[in-house]
Amino acid sequence: MKITTKMLGDAGEHYALSQFTLAGLPASKMPDNWEGYDLAVESGAGLVRVSVKTRKETANWKNGNWFLFDDRKKCDWIVFIFVQKDADIRAWVIPFPLALKNANTPGPSRKDPWNRDISWKKLNAEPLHTYEDNWRMESLSDAH
Repeated sequence: MKITTKMLGDAGEHYALSQFTLAGLPASKMPDNWEGYDLAVESGAGLVRVSVKTRKETANWKNGNWFLFDDRKKCDWIVFIFVQKDADIRAWVIPFPLALKNANTPGPSRKDPWNRDISWKKLNAEPLHTYEDNWRMESLSDAH
């Protein structure tokens, strides 16, 4: 059975939901097609809006854009989930302003300048690599 994009996205949201809850931050999934974010998470200081972006390792995964997100859809935190071929999962839980600061800057001729992406290289370098498995949503960097 082929895993569709919708199935992968739903699985990523449920994975994030469980990880936040197990880290002591109860979370709830928003209805499908909710504008701007996927989860509401109780941070201890109130509810925060969390967007979840999931991708799976494929034969050509290094050739495409990495994690695309729409910079017009504001949220408080963004989670990037990568499912590796061996089913190991890596995830980064990053404050939205920091993700935006580290995303690509679209050129003037781009048709969709609101679509931003963060590369594999950036996720594994300063400052973003410190946000891997940051399920307690700690602000770990002064860069945002």
